[in-house]
Amino acid sequence: MTQTPDPKAASRMPRWLKAVFALSLAGNLAVLGVMAGAALREDGRDRRHPKAPPPPAATEAIGGVMFHSLDPEQRRALRALADGDYGNIVERRVAELEDLLGLIRQDPLDLDALRGEIALQSRGIEEFRAAVQEAWLTRLAQMDAGERAEFAERVEKHIARFRKPRKGKDGFKSDK
Repeated sequence: MTQTPDPKAASRMPRWLKAVFALSLAGNLAVLGVMAGAALREDGRDRRHPKAPPPPAATEAIGGVMFHSLDPEQRRALRALADGDYGNIVERRVAELEDLLGLIRQDPLDLDALRGEIALQSRGIEEFRAAVQEAWLTRLAQMDAGERAEFAERVEKHIARFRKPRKGKDGFKSDK
């Protein structure tokens, strides 16, 4: 008579080996998940600095730094001008967008009304920019040469946040 081996005993794998396989499977699934997420998120754009804002225009860079150097009352007045009849600038922009979309949805399209609304909104933006520029030009005129030099350094530091470091001939970062 032949003895058949107990199938339960022959296939018994040590618990530590099962744990190793489970950990290996979990690690592989995690790597696959990360790769799949990156592939789904990829849209072909350069993603080196996905949250970095675009470099500011020169007057906007100076204006932004200058705005923070104005006294609180001047800043409040300028914000009120930007907000207009709305609670804040965001509410104003949303309302302006809704006005434009309402005109775009009209049938038939009234191009003259649309042009008029765009011109009205553009004038509001230009009035705000002119007021801000006049405020900071007035503030600059009140500064002495040393204060203006300090201000220029603050602007340079502000703009440096948007620049990529230059590489020298040897491929390493350099100061110039």
